[in-house]
Amino acid sequence: MKGKPRVVVIGLDGATFDILLPLANSGKIPHISKIINQGSWGRLESTIPPFTAAAWSTFATGQNPGQHGILSFRERDRFNYDVKGSGFVDASRLKATLWEELSAAGKTVAVINVPLTYPPRAVNGVMVTGMLTPPGASNYTYPDSIKTTLGDDYMIDVDFIRQGGQFRKEGFPPKTEMLPEIRRMSKIRAGASFRLMNERAWDFFMVVFTSTDRVSHFFWDDLETAGQDGFDEDNRENTDLLEYFVELDEAIGGIVSNAGESSNVILMSDHGFGPSPKKRAYINIWLEQVGLLSKRGQEGLLDLEFWRVRVGRNRRLKALLRWFIPEKTQSAVKSAVESVSGDIIDWNRTQAYWVPIYFQVCGVEVNVVEERREGIVSPGDEYEKVRDRIIAAVEMLVDPTTGNPMVELVARREHLYSGPYVESFPDIILVLKPEYIGAGSLAGTLLAESFNAARPGEHRKDGIFASVGPAIRKQDNLTGLKLIDLPATVLYMMEQPIPDRYDGRVLTELFDPEFLDRHPIRTYIDPSVEPPLEDTDQTFTTEEEALLEDRLRGLGYIE
Repeated sequence: MKGKPRVVVIGLDGATFDILLPLANSGKIPHISKIINQGSWGRLESTIPPFTAAAWSTFATGQNPGQHGILSFRERDRFNYDVKGSGFVDASRLKATLWEELSAAGKTVAVINVPLTYPPRAVNGVMVTGMLTPPGASNYTYPDSIKTTLGDDYMIDVDFIRQGGQFRKEGFPPKTEMLPEIRRMSKIRAGASFRLMNERAWDFFMVVFTSTDRVSHFFWDDLETAGQDGFDEDNRENTDLLEYFVELDEAIGGIVSNAGESSNVILMSDHGFGPSPKKRAYINIWLEQVGLLSKRGQEGLLDLEFWRVRVGRNRRLKALLRWFIPEKTQSAVKSAVESVSGDIIDWNRTQAYWVPIYFQVCGVEVNVVEERREGIVSPGDEYEKVRDRIIAAVEMLVDPTTGNPMVELVARREHLYSGPYVESFPDIILVLKPEYIGAGSLAGTLLAESFNAARPGEHRKDGIFASVGPAIRKQDNLTGLKLIDLPATVLYMMEQPIPDRYDGRVLTELFDPEFLDRHPIRTYIDPSVEPPLEDTDQTFTTEEEALLEDRLRGLGYIE
């Protein structure tokens, strides 16, 4: 590779080869096809959970979640049994990002729309923040002057929940309304990327297209059908979706063309996609059945939560009410009851309980003395015995209808993660099979019941990876590629040393042997690693938190 090394990273949030390969093989997306066919490609294993917050934080830092501390968008008050969480994580949680590492080495960077980069920090170059930027925020770029290049119509994300000047209170808009907005966002981002590439000097250029995630969430059923018939252009819905992918492919082709043949290009996603869960797994009911959780008794005639759970455990009555009462009303009643009634769990008799992480990935927390408000499990031997019981009891977590196990993986937190934040994670991590979503309600008649997902598509662990350039070999369907390896690999492409704080490796299998011989991997000991954050200044105002909550609810990320 002659001259100063340059690297382009194109992130397609949530992209999966299950959709892209058939399109590439049929010639419908020639630019993506060229990257795949002329370089190295394979499926890219995401983080646990395979979720925006954890995955992009790992990409940004080169560290596993135990090092950067982010599993979810939100913070939870574990001491007070907070399950839903409050507030939002932000860029202040991420120390020494990849682009800051390159900036410190004198490289010029352009970072566009990577999630969890708000508020923007100074880099040697330019930054446009991504997902979790509050709607209407004015400080979303560094430097501020590049807003002129972006244009007045620049979109960080779609706002499906907006209807005129107001937020939608419930439900998603029609697909015929969503897709044009997604396509508009994608086109605007592509145009802004072209201008920044051409008007600014850069050594490292990265842009993330969130449109692939939004299309997969809201159109997965259509994508599956379209894929089966080869995106038959006689079908209008297929045509509209195909046009979106063609436009995205043209954007990628333009970015690669602007980068020039001397640049190494990486096309990647933070996770993959598949159909949404069809069943709800009641983890707290399972914990109750194995003697680790107890619900409280009735507290007066007007104890609405007690009666809601009691009714919910009567199969016939529950089915009757679901038949007559609209789902929107059911959700409203549930929220109203929870707001005026006490928690149904008896914490003084509960050793373990469910907490959400993301859809099929959930946690079980142990009710430890002094770590929880009403903890009853002593730390040490008793704590470990409870964790042993939870793991052993997983064999009982079986779908009552099919008789099949519902759990794909169960592990102690320290077996999946390492670092200073591990002790803030759930004590046990449960990864359910993709057809299940974890739930904490005690108002279930069976361990697993049908679930009507708000969105047809949900995340999977296998994202995409493809790379092409003067240093890259041609190889098909590589295995063993992990998201956590990409930051070290980017630094190596840029001929920079790898800090010892990185948990990933350089993907040496991508590179031409002669390139590897000429460029031995260098590492260095980083003395600047900071301890975990304790209390930090609040990044988001109360109003911004409310706007973010509305946007994420409108996109289906939170209830």
